[in-house]
Amino acid sequence: MKKLAVFVLASLMTTPTLFAQFSGVPNESMGSHLKTPEEKALNEYARGVKDRQRGDEEQSHDKKMKLYTRAKDEFSKSVGYYPHFDGYLALGQVYLLLGLKESALDACSHAVGMKPNSEPAQQCVQDAQKKPETSEAKPAGGQ
Repeated sequence: MKKLAVFVLASLMTTPTLFAQFSGVPNESMGSHLKTPEEKALNEYARGVKDRQRGDEEQSHDKKMKLYTRAKDEFSKSVGYYPHFDGYLALGQVYLLLGLKESALDACSHAVGMKPNSEPAQQCVQDAQKKPETSEAKPAGGQ
């Protein structure tokens, strides 16, 4: 009986060590696949750029808007992971393509805040502040 108690006690003392080695909690030995916020931001930004380019080349209005919406989501994730000028500028430009001027103004203003002398960022803010030319505003590429 005494041997059983010693065995149980020894088992209980080593169990936390075993759980620590095999738990799902990241540790230093698992670090090679973990990405920094900057790396995650760059990956999302790259996806957004591809979808924006594909949207620019698309002929179908519905497909174009779907690609722009996906690019918007990816740029938004990118600046969520790590706020950066290129992400905010791209996000603002895609908002403009989608006809979402208030959101575009917000994103472009963030870009100008990061680089006040940037011509593209200033142009983005100006475009977002423009009034629609007709009473019926349509997203770029609209029919």
